[in-house]
Amino acid sequence: MKHEMHSPFGPLIMQTSIPDDVFDVLCKISNQSRGKEELDFRRKLAGNIRDEYKLHFDNADEKQDVIDYLIGLAKDYVNEARDQYKVKRFNDIKAKNLQIIDPIWVNFMKQGEWNPAHFHAGHISCVAYLKVPHEISGENTESGSSKRSNQPTAGKIQWTYGESMHFSQTFFTKTPKEKDIFIFPADLKHFVYPFKSEVERVSISCNFIAPNYQVNKLL
Repeated sequence: MKHEMHSPFGPLIMQTSIPDDVFDVLCKISNQSRGKEELDFRRKLAGNIRDEYKLHFDNADEKQDVIDYLIGLAKDYVNEARDQYKVKRFNDIKAKNLQIIDPIWVNFMKQGEWNPAHFHAGHISCVAYLKVPHEISGENTESGSSKRSNQPTAGKIQWTYGESMHFSQTFFTKTPKEKDIFIFPADLKHFVYPFKSEVERVSISCNFIAPNYQVNKLL
């Protein structure tokens, strides 16, 4: 599948869609990991979210399929960054050497929860959406608090970079859809706005590094 590239304000953001086989595995593992106290990952994350868990793979083949897919996307991202001459922050990163920092994690985001402005560890990050109820996007066109705003942002993800100036954009906002996956620099600041609908949105995230970056554990 062809990737869509966004470079609205400097850093490169890559958007594509998760294939059905990987999507099905991620949904299954996310549901299996939910509620397990030993997998609770909240103290390591910025999210004001009750249910955030490390993914635990019982099946080695499924785990490898997910890792291979995600690393493949990260490699595509690095190569595209080089092609667009966005190499200042990528000089020490070789696409063939990328690895995933343990763990991959899942967020079960509910009414009134949010992710404040933050950035991630490593060099590259991703966020993928496993469930996005239509009620969330509907708030931006139907709810009294959002539809009249000049920035209706209920449930949206937003990346921000740079200083405000004329003829320049300093943030990039997307309404995620099921199966969307975004790849972006790990140190690019981003946040997720809350929503009011009594529904649940499910996303997974992970971070990538090159071998010269020191971490305690790799998948």
